[in-house]
Amino acid sequence: MFEKFKEWLVNTTTPTKRPTLDFTRRVVMISGHQYGVRMACDQDIQTLVEIEERIYGKAPWSYAAFQIELQRPHDRLYLVVEDDQQIVGFIGTAVDWYHYDLHITNIGITPSYQRKGIGTYLISTFKNYARHLKLHSMSLEVRVHNVSARKLYASLGFRDQHIKPRYYLDDHEDAVDMQANLLR
Repeated sequence: MFEKFKEWLVNTTTPTKRPTLDFTRRVVMISGHQYGVRMACDQDIQTLVEIEERIYGKAPWSYAAFQIELQRPHDRLYLVVEDDQQIVGFIGTAVDWYHYDLHITNIGITPSYQRKGIGTYLISTFKNYARHLKLHSMSLEVRVHNVSARKLYASLGFRDQHIKPRYYLDDHEDAVDMQANLLR
């Protein structure tokens, strides 16, 4: 029992034992259109908040929340997608080193760029990244009533795990916890 606790303690409290998460900037083709993909930085935060406002009416994540996330290079990685140097989408992830899980903390695509394959590209990229890190699963939460997102996640290998009652702070809607097994 002590050895298991010691392993947990080292994996969750010793950032020097964990690699800094990194991503090399690249140009990619998504549905026949060229986009730039790179790591998010502090200068992007206001744009990320604005994208969330366009999607939800009110940003679920504050400027400060994004700022805190971007300051955790050992267990957080955020990517942005650019069209002609304008950010049109992003994804945020958190590594749970103890459970070998990559959790999608948030994903947002500007409404005029939705349904163009950007979200699929980002999630698929992170599935490969998680496998590279030797993680066993990916997870996320999604609103129960967000049927189109749930269908997208299911098509990418995510399966419903359980309901998290009253999960969302704004309207107390339930969330579905979904997980994709990466060991197959």
